[in-house]
Amino acid sequence: MCGIAGFHDPSQGADLLDRMTRSIRRRGPDDTGAFLENGIALGHRRLAVIDLSPAGHQPMMFENLVLVFNGEIYNYREVARELESEGYRFTSSSDSEVVLKAFHRWGPTCVDRFIGMFAIAIWDRAERALYLIRDRAGVKPLYYYHRGERLAFASELRALHPWLSPDERTDIDPDALSHFFSYGYVGGELSILRSVRKLPAAHYLKFTDGKAEIKRYWDVDFAENEQWLERKEEDLLDELESIVVSAFKYRMVADVPVGVFLSAGIDSSLVTAVLARHHGPLSTFTIGFDDPAYDESADARRIARHLGTDHHEATLTPGAAHRLLDDFYDIYDEPHGDNSCIPTTFVAGLAKANGMKVVLSADAGDELFGGYMRYVEFMRRWRQVERAGPAARAVGRNLMRLASPVAGQANRGRLGRYAELLEEQPFLDFAQTMLRPAPSSEFRRLVPGFRDRFGGEGKGALLNQLSEWDFKRYMVDDILVKVDRATMYHSIEGREPFLDHRLVEFAAQLPIRYKIRDGETKYLLKQLLARYLPEPLFRLPKRGFAAPLNDWVRDFYQDRFIEVLEGGSTGHFDRRELSRLLDRYRKGLPINYTLLWFLFSFQSWYDRWTGPAADE
Repeated sequence: MCGIAGFHDPSQGADLLDRMTRSIRRRGPDDTGAFLENGIALGHRRLAVIDLSPAGHQPMMFENLVLVFNGEIYNYREVARELESEGYRFTSSSDSEVVLKAFHRWGPTCVDRFIGMFAIAIWDRAERALYLIRDRAGVKPLYYYHRGERLAFASELRALHPWLSPDERTDIDPDALSHFFSYGYVGGELSILRSVRKLPAAHYLKFTDGKAEIKRYWDVDFAENEQWLERKEEDLLDELESIVVSAFKYRMVADVPVGVFLSAGIDSSLVTAVLARHHGPLSTFTIGFDDPAYDESADARRIARHLGTDHHEATLTPGAAHRLLDDFYDIYDEPHGDNSCIPTTFVAGLAKANGMKVVLSADAGDELFGGYMRYVEFMRRWRQVERAGPAARAVGRNLMRLASPVAGQANRGRLGRYAELLEEQPFLDFAQTMLRPAPSSEFRRLVPGFRDRFGGEGKGALLNQLSEWDFKRYMVDDILVKVDRATMYHSIEGREPFLDHRLVEFAAQLPIRYKIRDGETKYLLKQLLARYLPEPLFRLPKRGFAAPLNDWVRDFYQDRFIEVLEGGSTGHFDRRELSRLLDRYRKGLPINYTLLWFLFSFQSWYDRWTGPAADE
């Protein structure tokens, strides 16, 4: 795990590259390196995980190629053996050298052989082409800026700030702003700044002669395999177990200590249980809360005791969370509204304090195996709306819109949202409407530049539409950003065992009855976990990895939120509407706390990242 940055611009030199890489030094405190030649600059910050010797130093060169690489190739030994059979020789035991020589042999298609997570930049001196490549699931981030003959790239948006003009630093992309207020994250290729984009997951960019060409090299179709409908459940379970064991064991490949985030949920329990049996002794890390409605620490402790892990836990108090707010937008260099960022950052710190340099997270089980109860709820609501018919829906919309202006503040937003749900729209748009914390009218009052943005056209079974959206959008742009920034803030590497592409491809074609059955989510995954844990240890209420944010915002953070929101000067909020919201907040009247958190998150980001100190 590392941080990378670089550019193609003959007018710039070592000073700019140094500023870029220095800004992401937390990603790689162990070593730094730079390559500059004829307007090409590649910079690297190293977190040494595989081959800790100087032989793993980057930038790394071989013949006409220069490499900087962020991530891990877990099957690098197998790829190295294939290359050795074709005459290649290796001077290190690092996966970076394998990436470099695999690209030399196969070009961009080398990634087809990789099991791993990666953001790769390669300068081909002979072709005079710069390649940027991002892993299939988007575990590793990669931002870029392209204007004419100039191109810059980096692992984080902050590393591009030294590159940007003062105007570009404050030029907010209106679509990105709307996406953030709709869902709490900036999605797709967008970044919050109009001049910067993200390289999408499973794509590579080739930059040559001032032109940037982007191609997709992998995709997954969420559609059940009809031939699997005839397969026995036990056969599918055996195949799932075989893939899971391989995928999880690969994520333990390292020359440094590796730990596991353990909650009492299905996914992290499965990761821990499989590795405890098939790999060996583990260190596990859990956090708890004072509020028993959110606290899973006792359940996680029982699982850890049963599996014999070296278990560590700590309690995240409102005071500790408040202190994290001081650093929140040093950690997140784009607006991010997922409140589980706070506990994720806290538990990453716990792992770091106990000597870990790598930690496994258990994200993507919900998206791949139908784990969210909202999937059941969204499909139920959709069928109700469909049964009502167009005429009844139209009457309902009109009644709610007539009632909304005279309703009390607490009910006005709810009525507006119900009216939106009754609109004529495809299922995927309907589902995105349900995800948003407020109706469009409320967003437009507070954020005048707000635009409606939905998920586009979906196809196939309803559950598969939801899973594909979440896997390709919510997973990449919310959850993986959260884990990457939280772990990198503590200079540790976060790995995602469920995002092994072989496991993704298996889950995507799994018949729906093995995902949700009779209202029970993650059916097949639970059958697998039953091979490893007694059912009383995992048949528990689902809480999710969230903090009691509403209570904290109401009871502990009011002064902080009001100070930030009243003192802000973004020009993106309607000050009169914001004053009304804050007045209700002061008085303890009902408000939309999720919307308040989004407003606070955006303003905090804007205050930190649009001024002269943005590249410090």
